[in-house]
Amino acid sequence: MNIETLSSSKIGHWLNGVPASIVRFCNDSREIAPGDCFVAFVTNSGDGHNFLRNANANGATCALVSRPNREIDLPQFVCPDTQIALSEIAKLSRSKFTGTTIAVSGSFGKTTTKDILKLLLGVKNNATFENKNGQIGVPMTLAGLDNRENFAIVEIGVDAPGTMDGLADIVMPDIAIITGIGKIHLGEMGNEETIAHEKCKLLLNAIHRGGWGILAEECLKFEDFRKVQNRCFCIRKNSRACGYAIEEIGNQYRVAVTLGKKDFEFTMPPLMSRGIAKNFASACVCAIKCGIDAKTIGEKIAQWQPSKWRGEIIIKKNKTYFADCYNANPVALVDSLAQFDKLFPRGKRLFVIGVLRACEMGKEVLEENSAIFNNLPLRGGDEVCLIGENADRFCSSVKCNLVRAFSSAEDAVDSVENFSGIVYLKGHRYYKLESLIL
Repeated sequence: MNIETLSSSKIGHWLNGVPASIVRFCNDSREIAPGDCFVAFVTNSGDGHNFLRNANANGATCALVSRPNREIDLPQFVCPDTQIALSEIAKLSRSKFTGTTIAVSGSFGKTTTKDILKLLLGVKNNATFENKNGQIGVPMTLAGLDNRENFAIVEIGVDAPGTMDGLADIVMPDIAIITGIGKIHLGEMGNEETIAHEKCKLLLNAIHRGGWGILAEECLKFEDFRKVQNRCFCIRKNSRACGYAIEEIGNQYRVAVTLGKKDFEFTMPPLMSRGIAKNFASACVCAIKCGIDAKTIGEKIAQWQPSKWRGEIIIKKNKTYFADCYNANPVALVDSLAQFDKLFPRGKRLFVIGVLRACEMGKEVLEENSAIFNNLPLRGGDEVCLIGENADRFCSSVKCNLVRAFSSAEDAVDSVENFSGIVYLKGHRYYKLESLIL
């Protein structure tokens, strides 16, 4: 971000000098990279000020603090409350940003759509880090906006009614993309209609400010989206106005995008699933409307690779892992299973799956888990390990001779270590299934 903007504000003052620039704001000292500003939050779970030395050792260019540490030679921006200050910095930074701001939300596909847009639009720094898309992550993204890039891509996740209001107001999107609505965060949201209502607020924020939106066709089953569809690009299957078609060619997908009766065809890289190919269609429409030509889009999407633990293939100690263990919801889980089955149609396979939790699925937790486990793409010789506090209640839903249930990933280590074949890992990051990549 522009240091002069921060330095001239009345939010706080500098101690130990002023850095030349800030690339990104980050509140995890383990993820700090050179050029980052470490944000020391004080929460019920811990005090970030205790990790200032770690952040400094990992290359932080400065820190945002409410309690300075004068014993370390690190520029520190001192303010009364770091969380309030970060929000103010985010608003200030967003008001100074002269490029196009794109916000991405939905029940699934947010991070992959954001990552594809980064690739197509050539964004390096002005984008949400990983999936830090909540009430802390969104301000951190906005606080680091850099006018040397023409676009900013902000991922927004909400898990309770009313959350979107404040986030949309500080993002102020020029373009809003809704990837789809599904059954997730039902513990707080209650039902899909409430989720749709919250997500639609992002579209309305963009539209009311003279911007526009991109909608997945499935969103139209909800009244909130039907009311605004005429002011959005609604991507429908095989539509001649704004549409897409996906065709399987060997081990890859070909995506045809139609916009304004112009047709474009793109070949997806082999590790891209059908669901991610569909996310590409939305990102492609956005990129075309932002002035990126089809030839450039084709060249860039060919470079796409899954991000860490999001459908990547890892070979370690003569064992192959399909690691898709960063996040999970019913739609993403079904898509991931289909992709794994397509990539590995032969050989013995071990499915290690974290069960969907009540906090995510609400009253439908039993129904959703049972439906998924009843329809696993199993063959003779396959094995299944279910991970979760109540995983044992779903064993009878799995059509497999060898099913085990464990309360944690740690308990499943021996089963994975002793298995000879291909290991599939899918579940919410809460389960830390990556620890089973032995």
